[in-house]
Amino acid sequence: MNWLSYIFPQTVARASSPYNRDIRVNVENGTYKLLVNGARESGAYIASLWRHAFRSFGVTKKREVKNILVLGVAGGTIIHMLHKAYPESRITGVDIDAVILDIGKTHFGLGALPRFRSVCRDARKFVSAYKGVRFDLVVVDIYVGPDVPDFVLTSKFERNVKKLLSQNGFVLINYLRQPGYEEKAVKLQNILQTLYNNVRSADIHNNRFFLAQ
Repeated sequence: MNWLSYIFPQTVARASSPYNRDIRVNVENGTYKLLVNGARESGAYIASLWRHAFRSFGVTKKREVKNILVLGVAGGTIIHMLHKAYPESRITGVDIDAVILDIGKTHFGLGALPRFRSVCRDARKFVSAYKGVRFDLVVVDIYVGPDVPDFVLTSKFERNVKKLLSQNGFVLINYLRQPGYEEKAVKLQNILQTLYNNVRSADIHNNRFFLAQ
């Protein structure tokens, strides 16, 4: 790993795709970081957000989780965290961007992760058409650069996600509460409360996480 990354970030890969105009893999302080359209989508900061959500919701405590779906792969930070928490679980990662999926495999270790498979597909189409084994946990972590697509904030999408859950399954959603998203976050919570008996939220920095069961 280039020692200069401890002084300033080094870009080791750069690409674009039909869905993301600027995809970069940087090395910072000796570790890889993914930036998409200028937004950080992997690394220590992203992991800290998810750790906060895990602690707030008690995600890893006394839960039997064998089958996991992650909608939105990016650099795979949450996938590695879930694999560590549930090492025997099967994890399916869905992302619309084949370039992102390839970068996740080649630079972020997803290609060598046991019991992980990636699916290149629009999350909306995946959840509406899926007919396989139900999931004990569904993670919704869908971003286009710094933004969350509007379809995440629809009853149709959230109903389709719910249909994928096993009897005791639950969903985790990484959303935003920064300027422009405050009212949207409240709307999403209201939609979830119409679908689930138990809905909780946890805020950290500009993000709002939801657990629904």
